[in-house]
Amino acid sequence: MSLSSIKSFQNGIALHLDPKADFEDVIADIETRFEESRKFFKNAKMALSIEDRVVSEEEEKRIVSAINDHSDINLICIVGKNEETNRKYVKALKRVESESVENNTRLYVGNIGEGDIVESEKNLVVYGNVEMGGAAAAKGDVIVFGNILGQVYAGMSGDVNSVVICLGANPMTVSIANVKFNDKIKQGFGKKVKFAPTIFKNTLDKVICEPLSEESLRDLYTMKNVKTV
Repeated sequence: MSLSSIKSFQNGIALHLDPKADFEDVIADIETRFEESRKFFKNAKMALSIEDRVVSEEEEKRIVSAINDHSDINLICIVGKNEETNRKYVKALKRVESESVENNTRLYVGNIGEGDIVESEKNLVVYGNVEMGGAAAAKGDVIVFGNILGQVYAGMSGDVNSVVICLGANPMTVSIANVKFNDKIKQGFGKKVKFAPTIFKNTLDKVICEPLSEESLRDLYTMKNVKTV
């Protein structure tokens, strides 16, 4: 009996898992299934949904690692827990007023609305908000000149030195190098977002957030080897 099955939808895959089987057996089945499907999903960029089984953050990492090791899929992000929600997350990227790539950075002008995903192979700068139900993902840093209400994924290639910077935050998810931010922001979940510059960073395999201050900028410049005058 199969312990896992794969169903695809536009730009995404739903991974259905046996809710009662031993997790190690499930992982072994996932590895086999994706190895067998390697040619079918070759070099595809996809969002991932984990269905039918509640998994911990550590188990989620194991699943992602198993997929990465046994397929050529480029996972953009992990999205909602049912396929209808997932289809909204992976709609074709909306057209924007202006979009360009300079100095390894993608510039995106406009709000990232519900159902939109904007991604970058390097850094990503958004001139607008990441709205509830929207997602931004980059292999490097994500800088949002607006508020984060939806999902932001930085350091998608595993770069723990990646950061997320925004002018206001009340996010659904912030993840850096596959580590999620779990603490509530003091300015208040469920409350009106305060216009307060914030930086998220991965410290000792934990994502923390703090006010964007002169001191935090100096630390960032040091980490990024940025020369200042």
